[in-house]
Amino acid sequence: MENFWSRPMGVTDLSGPNYWDYFGVRLAEHAVIHPGAMLLDVACGTGSSLFPAAQTTGPDGFVFGIDICPH
Repeated sequence: MENFWSRPMGVTDLSGPNYWDYFGVRLAEHAVIHPGAMLLDVACGTGSSLFPAAQTTGPDGFVFGIDICPH
């Protein structure tokens, strides 16, 4: 089951470029995230939006991610 949830829809070759990183960074850029914020990323996957959001919150912020897939 984890292979099903780990594979992006329509992508058969996971060794190619990681398209999710681009959109994760863009999401963090457009979200209103303040330094020191506390965030929850549900269905974070590999953290494509989690890590950019954590950078935006800074050292006083906290970001927690949860996902069904162990990877």
